[in-house]
Amino acid sequence: MLIKLSKIFYALLILYFGWFQITFFQIPNMLLILGAGMMGFIILHAILTKTKITNSVTTELMLWILFVFTSFIFGMLVAVNFGYLLSSLMIFCEFLVLMFGIIYISNHDRKIDFFINLFIGYSIICAFTTVFWGVEYGQGRITMGLSNNPNSLGITMVLGVCCILYKHSFKKLFFSIITFSLILLLVYVCLLTGSRKAFLSIVAIFIYWFAFIVFGDIKSLRFIEKLKGIFSILLVIFFGYQLFNQFFADSILLERLTLLFENGSETRESMYSIAFDFFKQSPLVGIGFNNYRALSIFGTYSHSTYSEALACTGIIGSIFYFSPYIKLLINYVRLIMSKKLDALLLKQAKVMLGFFGVLLFLGVGVIHFYEMTSSIAFGMLIAFYNTNIKLVKNGTMRPSYQSLEKNI
Repeated sequence: MLIKLSKIFYALLILYFGWFQITFFQIPNMLLILGAGMMGFIILHAILTKTKITNSVTTELMLWILFVFTSFIFGMLVAVNFGYLLSSLMIFCEFLVLMFGIIYISNHDRKIDFFINLFIGYSIICAFTTVFWGVEYGQGRITMGLSNNPNSLGITMVLGVCCILYKHSFKKLFFSIITFSLILLLVYVCLLTGSRKAFLSIVAIFIYWFAFIVFGDIKSLRFIEKLKGIFSILLVIFFGYQLFNQFFADSILLERLTLLFENGSETRESMYSIAFDFFKQSPLVGIGFNNYRALSIFGTYSHSTYSEALACTGIIGSIFYFSPYIKLLINYVRLIMSKKLDALLLKQAKVMLGFFGVLLFLGVGVIHFYEMTSSIAFGMLIAFYNTNIKLVKNGTMRPSYQSLEKNI
């Protein structure tokens, strides 16, 4: 019951932060109330069930806590704007709490399905809001509200597609068609936002999905199920082409992509160049967390996780921040290479690896540690590996996997 209450507060927090306050209005201290409620029920559950809460503080979280600590210590010595430093570190700490919540609840459930389903629902709500009540942000780009950057909405659509692919199954034709239809909806909204990196990320995840997942997925099915799977793919390709062919040709996204490939992005290149100059000035500790906006002529962040980390936290901060990236990549490769995985778990692990690849690509244009959606995604990546590596090591399988083996 306590975990269910924590889930409710978590769901309300995500919906409020990413949708309600953008579409309607802000409620004073609501984020604090919802976050405290989520953590309060987790702590109460840990006390009553005598669960070691530290078991959910993974190596990745510990490294990011060290990243916060070093960024604060060195930032107090070099930062020119302490307000940016402190407020941004506090926000990142809140994101770490969100990740911890995902890991703790997933350890209890022994799966991440609640968070996958929640993110799918969240992305669909954002999509429908944009389609029916969206506003023009500028240059013909559509988003949920004037305070909602279309690039952020595009990222939500990308990660929503990844979560739908995680749940997708060819075994039931109707379910397969429904999931593909939802993907088409999210792709349509991505086109409306005009977000280049979001669109390219969706293209990349589909290429990855077809190359490494879909054929193996269909191959494991019975003959009739194979036909259903192939039919659903052909159906969605046909309708997708009919719906989006002309729309894409006339969209602001195609225009922005054409300009990118022909001329590049001079502004972004200048941002990255200035970030590298800041790094050269203070290579060990950087210029202070989120102080790029205080020192650069642009008055904003550098629009890249990699350049921002190097410029603002230097070599020391970058090592602490990016070490979890390397650890996650190694963990997922090892998990997929393991011979103990059943068909469903192997498929899900491959989807999550693609999910991680998309985040790495998006990091070129967005800054993960300033952004809630990316933090949720990292929380799910850590939680998936954590819960399933225990099952693999213990030689146990979830009921859903056992059912799948019987069907095969």
